[in-house]
Amino acid sequence: MTFWIVLVLVFALIIGNMLMLRPSAEDRALGAQREKAGAAGFHVHLREAPGWLELPVGERLVACYQLAQATPADHLGRWRWHAGIGSWQRVDGDRHWPGQVPWPTPAPAGWLGVEAVADGVTVYWREDGRAESVDLMLNVLQQSGA
Repeated sequence: MTFWIVLVLVFALIIGNMLMLRPSAEDRALGAQREKAGAAGFHVHLREAPGWLELPVGERLVACYQLAQATPADHLGRWRWHAGIGSWQRVDGDRHWPGQVPWPTPAPAGWLGVEAVADGVTVYWREDGRAESVDLMLNVLQQSGA
């Protein structure tokens, strides 16, 4: 009888360890979201947020979704979503409070900032693991002409 108890415990230990190696549902959803973004033309990576986003210590790891395409001149620059005032704030350049903001207000869920250069746009955001968010991001960037 002791043999069978030990055998069951050994198998439970082995199976338990194998299950712990399996990615969580959240990790699988993030992986699927990143794959969809890659298929849609985005270059996806995680990095420390640039200083101009002014994120607190401990919250600086963000997802960067880069899309290479031509950007209109009025979109160029760095834009930070300012939750306190509920608007986009231009971070660089002379115009901190432009009349026409090229990004949707309020910002789509999770968006922290946008950096637009002549040949592409980078969206800094907190991923949510939903594939629809990639479609929304692509639509917003295409509609804004970015």
